[in-house]
Amino acid sequence: MTNYDPSLLANAIQTDTGEHEVPATWVAAHRDAFRLLDIREPQELEGPLGHIEGVPNVPLLTLLSQASSLDADEPLVLLCRSGRRSARAARELRQHGVKTVASVEGGMIAWNVDVLGNEGVPHDEANARARTLTEAIFHSNGLPEVSAAWVAKHFGSFRFVDVRQPAELLANGAVPQAENIPLEAFMAQANDLDRDAPLVVMCQSGGRSGRVVRALQGAGFTHAASMEGGIMGWRASGLPYR
Repeated sequence: MTNYDPSLLANAIQTDTGEHEVPATWVAAHRDAFRLLDIREPQELEGPLGHIEGVPNVPLLTLLSQASSLDADEPLVLLCRSGRRSARAARELRQHGVKTVASVEGGMIAWNVDVLGNEGVPHDEANARARTLTEAIFHSNGLPEVSAAWVAKHFGSFRFVDVRQPAELLANGAVPQAENIPLEAFMAQANDLDRDAPLVVMCQSGGRSGRVVRALQGAGFTHAASMEGGIMGWRASGLPYR
């Protein structure tokens, strides 16, 4: 195993946002100071944002399933599309005892802009994501929905929010790639969200997420959809959950 010095990463970690993050430029300049993992889904590596050559791809669910067997002393940096999933994963790994773990702030979007200088990539990627969701949406009684199977195949091409209460996730299972923002809290922050960014909302059975999406449509959101069947439909489809 590589003999990393954890203090290099520990001293670079920023916590201004409440998460443990390091800038993409620092990661690029200190590649030998830590283990770097790309936790996106395999299909994301071939998308507009690309991937970093030589960085192992360990999808989020796989990484979390291995959390208890990781070397707690090895400094670890996690990378995803925008930093949301990697920040949540870093938080959970710390809870499992990994001592020095951080997320790349801004993820592959920041890597493209700040490290590679590909300033046009985020715009091109945003258009591709919106188009992908639009093509997948079907309407049930006027409600835009996408299937659980489609969601599972297209992680990373939309923001994915679970509006259930935390206790529901513990009792009925959770999709680890989804952010858990309870309904009231999510609606309270909706005015601050990008109305043109692709968004998929899930809940227990699809009822609450449907109401959320209708409210978002009324507020001018152009690419929002409910995941059909919620976690019940997800589980019935045999898709992996925690």
